[in-house]
Amino acid sequence: MMLTLTGAADAPDWASALRQDAQAFHDDIATNHPGMVDTANPRFASKNDRQLALAVQRARRTREYAGYWFALRAYAAAFDDGHLEFGAGRDQVQPQLPTRWPGFLTAIDDDGRQRVATHVDWSRLPIGAELIECDGRSADALAKTNVGAFSGRWFLRAVRMEEGGRLFLDQGNPWVTRPSICTFLVETRRRSVKLDWRIIDPAERDRHLARTFSRAAEPIGMRTLPDNSLWITLSDFKGDPEGPAAKALVPLIARLTASPESLRNARAIVLDLRGNHGGSSDWSRQIARLIWGKPAVDAVNLGSDAVEWRASSSNIATLKQFAASLDASSNSSPEVRGWLGETIAGMELARMSGKPVWANVSAAKRNSVSDRSIPTLGRPVLMITDPGCGSACLDAADLWLALGAIHVGQQTSADTVYMDARKDTLPSGFGRVVLPMKVYRGRKRGSNVPLTPSYVFRGSLADTQSLERWVSEIINRLSSTRSANMLSR
Repeated sequence: MMLTLTGAADAPDWASALRQDAQAFHDDIATNHPGMVDTANPRFASKNDRQLALAVQRARRTREYAGYWFALRAYAAAFDDGHLEFGAGRDQVQPQLPTRWPGFLTAIDDDGRQRVATHVDWSRLPIGAELIECDGRSADALAKTNVGAFSGRWFLRAVRMEEGGRLFLDQGNPWVTRPSICTFLVETRRRSVKLDWRIIDPAERDRHLARTFSRAAEPIGMRTLPDNSLWITLSDFKGDPEGPAAKALVPLIARLTASPESLRNARAIVLDLRGNHGGSSDWSRQIARLIWGKPAVDAVNLGSDAVEWRASSSNIATLKQFAASLDASSNSSPEVRGWLGETIAGMELARMSGKPVWANVSAAKRNSVSDRSIPTLGRPVLMITDPGCGSACLDAADLWLALGAIHVGQQTSADTVYMDARKDTLPSGFGRVVLPMKVYRGRKRGSNVPLTPSYVFRGSLADTQSLERWVSEIINRLSSTRSANMLSR
């Protein structure tokens, strides 16, 4: 059902939209999310109820789109789960959120400090000025309240770095207090500044926001470096068999399969995951089999005892729709099709038996053989990550690290044990939610635990040339160490 438009110029009743969509959000979670029946997370259902109550309470004071938007953003953020999200719907033209700013934006550095990263002349603040406090609230507390409460997972460094630039963007959020007077450390002196909030147009806003957090996402492909190292760019793992990721990954994998000497003869192999948000874990397994061999990949035990799928009719329908898209495409993997058929059949059987979940233990059994040794390669394999690496990107990192890859770059994002998301449009058409359908049991990497590199890159990961030089230095160092070890034997 779509929201009925009422009032002047057919403006939506945003209070009604919020009540309606919050209830639908709540019910979608209750019906389809594995957390509702997760004995290891007994407070999940009550959190869902509390967030609905808060959204309904906020609806009483909602008059504009911003109230609707930020109330539902807060609803999703409260779960601190990157696979449980609220975003713009596609069934309605989204209203604009007029944006004001004080002429500068801050960014949260790797060390957690908030510094001016971009500005215009009238802001009266130089680049690098460090935010100390605003209106009696510390910089950390202000960012957590005004940004973190609407993004979630604020305890993660990756989220703070990615979202921190929004602190001084005022989009009319009625559930926060806009800063008025802030104190900065400029070189060695404190400076108090009364903020002058002015309208900024969307294009200029996006340009300045991009300067607060830069993330490279180069095209999928491979190239040979001057030192004969093979650099493989894997910036996307989306599972749509007819999507751009599949259309780039399938020929890349075919090329590597047809010329295995390119992997054997490389001085080093660099697996570049910058820009990768996740998608399907099958891509990383295929890459791993080409580098380390199928027996080694199949022997890896990543520590997951089982996977439990919420056996709801909507989740089953989602997987069936995905299966149909795989069957219709030449880019799909037979292994994925087989896994999907097994999962759908198991969920249907559980549902017919009145069970809330279907536990897939066969995958855990297949990956529990750990007595076969990982092959020793004649070359190092380096894996580059950035703060946006999550979901299937983290699955790739887990697998490759277990096989002996060396982690370089910057700390990853993190995910909970709830995975494999589906999307639903809310009744108004102005919002869309993303919900996970399964839960891992006994996963070695903990819930919302990021991965930290052995070699940390301190520059901008968007600067590929500098990154490439830095990676080459690491390869040289590793090669020297390997040569020295061989001579000492």
